[in-house]
Amino acid sequence: MDRPVDQLDVADRQAPTTPQTGTSISKPVSWRDLSANINHTTELTAADQRLADQIQDGLIEPLTTDTGALSATLIGVPQLKVDDLVYPHQCDRLEESTRFCALFDVENTGNVPINWTSTQTKFIGTDDYTYKRSYVSLDPANLGPGCHPSHVEIEPKCRARIITPVEKLPSGVGVSQVVHRVRFHGQRGSQRLAYSL
Repeated sequence: MDRPVDQLDVADRQAPTTPQTGTSISKPVSWRDLSANINHTTELTAADQRLADQIQDGLIEPLTTDTGALSATLIGVPQLKVDDLVYPHQCDRLEESTRFCALFDVENTGNVPINWTSTQTKFIGTDDYTYKRSYVSLDPANLGPGCHPSHVEIEPKCRARIITPVEKLPSGVGVSQVVHRVRFHGQRGSQRLAYSL
C-alpha cells in the first residue's frame, strides 16, 4: 500500500533507511558510464576516465528513501567540471566550470508514472542557506544512457538516473542536505524527500 503523497521521507547518513517489507532492493548504480559516446565494448578514453574518476571521488555511501511508490537513492553530490557536460554554446557563459551536482538513481516501484523534475530539487548549504539548481543546461548526449538532466517521466517498474547541478555556492560552502519534491501522475500534491549528508 502506498503512503500518503504529502508524507515526508528522510534519508540520513547517520541513520540509514531500510527498505520496507515487500519492496525490492534496487541494484547499486554505477555512474562510470556518465560520459559522452562511451562504447561499452571498448575501454574508456582518458577524458572519459577523468570524468568517471571525478564522479567516483565525490560519491558517498548511498542514501535511499523508499516510499512504497518509489525508491530514490542519492548516490552523491560531487563537484564536477560541467563544461564537459553542458551544451557547447554555454561554455563561454560559465563563470566557473565546477559545480556540485546531485546524482540520483530513481526506481518507480508503484503503479503510476512519476514526474521527476530537477527544478523541484533544492539544496541546503553548510552555511544553512537554501540554494536552488543551477540554470546551466546539461546536454543529455554527454550524460550516458539512462541519464536525465532536467525532467523525466518514469514509468511503473522502471528506473532513471538524474543529475542536477547546484547553483554556484559561496567560497568554502558545501552541500549538507538535498530536498526534492516528487509528483505522481494523476495525483494531487507531492511527496517530499530529504537527504542529510
